[in-house]
Amino acid sequence: MKRLSGMDAMFLSMEGTEWPQHTLGLMILDPSDAPGFDFEHLRDHLDRRLPYLPSFRRRIQEVPLGLDRPVWVDDPAFKLDYHIHRAALPAPGGEKELADVVGEILARQLNRNQPLWESWFVEGLEGGRVAFIAKTHHSIVDGVSGAGLSSVLCDVTPDAKGPIVDLPDEGEQPRHSSLELFAKGTLSAAATPPKVVQYLGQTVRNAVTTISHLRRDDPPPRPMSAPKTSFNGALSSHRSFAYTSLPVAHIKHVKNGLGVKVNDVILSVVAGALRTYLTKRDALPETPVLATVPMSTRDAGDETPGNHVHTMIASMCTDVEDPVERLSAIHNGMNSAKALAEDLQAGQSIGLTDFAPPVLLNLMFKGFRAAKLEDKLPLASNLIVSNVPGPPIQLYMAGAKIEHIVPVGPLTVGMGINVTVFSYGGNVDVGIQADPDLVEDPWEILEGAKAELDRLLAASGWEEPVAKKSASATKKTGAAVPPGGSSGGSAE
Repeated sequence: MKRLSGMDAMFLSMEGTEWPQHTLGLMILDPSDAPGFDFEHLRDHLDRRLPYLPSFRRRIQEVPLGLDRPVWVDDPAFKLDYHIHRAALPAPGGEKELADVVGEILARQLNRNQPLWESWFVEGLEGGRVAFIAKTHHSIVDGVSGAGLSSVLCDVTPDAKGPIVDLPDEGEQPRHSSLELFAKGTLSAAATPPKVVQYLGQTVRNAVTTISHLRRDDPPPRPMSAPKTSFNGALSSHRSFAYTSLPVAHIKHVKNGLGVKVNDVILSVVAGALRTYLTKRDALPETPVLATVPMSTRDAGDETPGNHVHTMIASMCTDVEDPVERLSAIHNGMNSAKALAEDLQAGQSIGLTDFAPPVLLNLMFKGFRAAKLEDKLPLASNLIVSNVPGPPIQLYMAGAKIEHIVPVGPLTVGMGINVTVFSYGGNVDVGIQADPDLVEDPWEILEGAKAELDRLLAASGWEEPVAKKSASATKKTGAAVPPGGSSGGSAE
């Protein structure tokens, strides 16, 4: 019996119309060098690769009365055509039109009577490009395992016959009788009291650990101390989306020039964008905006389904005006936040979702949303910022060149923005999911991120490469682009 982990089951319990708990990956494909590439070709590709993803052919089976966490079972009625859809963009097929489609897909919950994923083949992009959108419930994948799907669905050559991974042998996961699940759920409930005692003792130890870190010279943010901002509040059922790409070379230059880490640069770029966005609206809080930053707890090479993460709360230092000083403050603050998160993780032996029955968790989350407590209770953080490492090499899907892989993480608990970045090839692809009732224009935040990166580049002594300067000068004079150059933009 393959039961969901406590964290995976939590994503199911907390889900509602306002809090759909799925992640999404957007691939921009260039099929110009892939003869015969079309919807049917891609569908056949998925059909051949799905045996390598057994979790994508399984659905959840609930335990009667919600006494215990659900189990994964094979779906005997599985049909690929229920999970792959086709759409076309309206003219001109630019990034705004694609983003609108993605926003609509994000707003809809997945059908729990089927395996918890779906995909979309979207035609009509500028330049003959195609978008492939994969939406997967968070109970199946986290950021790292989602990135690991590329080893199954994607190839390092356009003519590969199969994935580079071995065919898994997990055996069948048949449907169980309600009586069996009820009996095991009852036994699990009977074992709850000792787990409650263990959890309470762990909570006390975690409080002592947190207090000791808060007393240090450079303490992490205090728990539940995030300021209220315009993008925090009770979430609606609507979603908006925006995306862009930042050059890896630019981010690494700032990292090396200013002596910080890649993740520090990414956080600082987002922080600068948020500061600009809030200042423009005369809504910048006096205390810094706080971000939930997921950290993977997986061993190297582990890409198994499910969630293996713990989170840390980091200051975005939006109260610091100077970009370089803000980056330095974020770097120092991340060290403090990471130290606390690692100490808490080391003492973590049981979580609330490991013993609390889903029926209670479901009621708790429903009551939380119904009472709109996001508007009333203190917040742990203001947004989620997730950085997922990806492959540095060129990938292909069903023979088509993958130009960009844009990640999208879910919204939850009063946080109207999720920023997720994914490094692929020479780009850091950035996806923002937002609640349009709380965030006026996510594209404005992306423009602010680009401007902040430019400021940090200038501060770190960046000089545009000569070849790029020459190309820019040629374009400005209106002369023809020389051989080997490009006069067309990408699909970004």
